[in-house]
Amino acid sequence: MSKRFKYATGLWCLGGCADRFVPSGYLDRSYELKELIDIAASVEGIEGIEVFSSQLDGIDLNEFKSWVNDAGLQTTGILANTFGDRKFKLGSITHTDEKLRREAIDICKQTVERADNVDCPAVTLWLGSDGFDYPFQVDYVKQLDTLIESIKEVAEFNPNMKICLEYKLKEPRMYLSVGNAPKALHLALQCGENVGVTLDFGHALMSKEKPGDSVALLNKYGRLFNVHFNDAYGEWDDDLIVGSVHIADTLEFLYYLDLTGYDGWLGLDIFPFREDATTAANLCIRNMDNLVHMLGRMDYEELNKAQHSLDAGATQEILSKVIFGK
Repeated sequence: MSKRFKYATGLWCLGGCADRFVPSGYLDRSYELKELIDIAASVEGIEGIEVFSSQLDGIDLNEFKSWVNDAGLQTTGILANTFGDRKFKLGSITHTDEKLRREAIDICKQTVERADNVDCPAVTLWLGSDGFDYPFQVDYVKQLDTLIESIKEVAEFNPNMKICLEYKLKEPRMYLSVGNAPKALHLALQCGENVGVTLDFGHALMSKEKPGDSVALLNKYGRLFNVHFNDAYGEWDDDLIVGSVHIADTLEFLYYLDLTGYDGWLGLDIFPFREDATTAANLCIRNMDNLVHMLGRMDYEELNKAQHSLDAGATQEILSKVIFGK
């Protein structure tokens, strides 16, 4: 491999998960923020953490910085939680109620301030409540205009802070306003130099994208700011252990990250509902390391020649040797 990737994890991956069938979750206890930081630090290979803005509510930021530093970690991203309050059930930064929209934008700006205060380089906007569920429910033209206006306001609040738009096709709304890589890229290009995209492997699969192709597209315009790693069957946001389903697609994903010179973080975004979270995170890192090692066996020049020929047999011969060793 020509470079080393840096691994981070969302703290939401490590504290147990709930679903609509068991709303109380599958663990016997909940974890405090410092405990989650310490769990992250216990996973060999993890050097950074991402956190929800709501996890910092009521937390002394200097104390939080100390916890992170003492654990030997970095805060790599804070996700503005504009989706976890029922008042935003019909939208946050695109809401037609100006008071609610303003409250959501204020959450985003507060998140930018918090990120700046803890030496975090990026804020993620995953707009889970912004979208629609039925035909004719929203005015697409006005919603798009409002979306652009709101993202611009957040981006201009601190031009030195990276604002990462994380796209996803659906859930919790039937359609999210930022649902695929091309739309996320379009918004980033419209909204400022400090606006880019968080590319989540499973979200790309949901949107019927080839994740490696999405890397190439976003890199073409310099807007790939962050990466979330997981795996999925492609119909839903399964957030499974990395490499558990799509070996070839994950390998291709890593290939294009390396080929295009991506130097950001690879952050775990998994939801181990019934598995032990620490075990799942360790497996993710081990699988990612194994895939990177596997990619190290690939002759990039030979692959490039095979791709130029457009002969699928030639490229599959190379892939077979890389994966199976012969």
